[in-house]
Amino acid sequence: MTPNATRWEAPLLSTASVQAAIHYRDGVAALVSGVADADRLLAAAVALDPGFVLADVALAVTRTMAGQRYAPTPLPPRLGRGERQHAETVNAMLAGDGDHGADLRREHLLEFPGDVLIVWLPMVARPAT
Repeated sequence: MTPNATRWEAPLLSTASVQAAIHYRDGVAALVSGVADADRLLAAAVALDPGFVLADVALAVTRTMAGQRYAPTPLPPRLGRGERQHAETVNAMLAGDGDHGADLRREHLLEFPGDVLIVWLPMVARPAT
């Protein structure tokens, strides 16, 4: 993406459910803005489409923020590049591999600068203890 670009691309969503996509987008917006019902919206997205990887990843982020141990989302073999990068970035950063996660984040945001959860992720990621 060039500095003068007018589009903020985000990864394509792998769900066929329009309602799951709406819940996901609303859930991520709630998550990054600190609205309390992010987990409910993201759980609804996963319930509508259990194979919706980005919704599952975002739900894991909400659970981590609530004090639970981070559980990485298993990644299916057939997953788009943007979704795979997104999930791998979250997995690395929340599993305590901050340096690798930061590298993955930089690479991902060069291609998908509109991926709001990844832009916001350093606010929640904690260094390994």
